[in-house]
Amino acid sequence: MVEWHDIVWFKNAILRHSFFLWMAVQQKLTTQDRLHRFGIHGPNRCSLCLRNNEDHNHLFFECSYTKAIWWDVCDRCDIPRMIKGWDEWIRWATVTWHGKSFINFSRKLSFAATVYHVWQERNARIFAGMSRSSNLVFNQIECIIRDKLDLMRNVLPIDENKRIQRAWRVNNIDS
Repeated sequence: MVEWHDIVWFKNAILRHSFFLWMAVQQKLTTQDRLHRFGIHGPNRCSLCLRNNEDHNHLFFECSYTKAIWWDVCDRCDIPRMIKGWDEWIRWATVTWHGKSFINFSRKLSFAATVYHVWQERNARIFAGMSRSSNLVFNQIECIIRDKLDLMRNVLPIDENKRIQRAWRVNNIDS
């Protein structure tokens, strides 16, 4: 089993999100740099920021569009903003998000949802010519995370958990 297994595949995960995170962690999503390596030539620019070449590190970590979403997610999940790149993020999450605590669950869930929705936005821009602001994408992530966390029962009523529940505006904080 790979070391990052538990941040991708975990109890109560959203399987669609986990699948895309699994692909992203292995750098197997068909980003523009991968298409170029396969001999499929087209624009190599990131469709989100239109500034840099698209690869996994740029798309999921360095892109200014994605970074705006990540910072909102990090703020909600009490994740420090000190991480420097995609690979470092994966290593840090693998080492840090041990166990089945509510806060680790919310972080894993948020991580997978963010990767999934950034990838969906990227594809909508490329294949459908549709685009949304980073705020709208974050709002969609927020609704999904809030709904999923709202379903969690028997959450220990400790300050750390309550802080996460309040940050995501979960309704059942005291249940």
